[in-house]
Amino acid sequence: MFYQIRRIIVKEGFGEQVVESFSNRGGLLAQQPGYLGRQILVKKVRRGEEEVMVMVQWESEESWKNWEKSPEHIAGHKAKRGAEKPEYIVESSMDLYYVKG
Repeated sequence: MFYQIRRIIVKEGFGEQVVESFSNRGGLLAQQPGYLGRQILVKKVRRGEEEVMVMVQWESEESWKNWEKSPEHIAGHKAKRGAEKPEYIVESSMDLYYVKG
């Protein structure tokens, strides 16, 4: 099993906006071979900020890579090319994890 985890720090009050954004993407993702599920977690980090964690579970790294190379995924990123990062996003990162136990 394999997880792709996005960590997004936003200004306080914008966590739900990020949750909605990722929730609306679920239909296409759920159709991908090897997709197992997704959880979206929110916590208040410190005064004035919130943290949103989007954890996408895949059968394997290969399943995730196939999604990353899919025409649907690429088209979604091309549509956003040149757009500025929303001002409410403080920082974001993406990590990959292998389930070992």
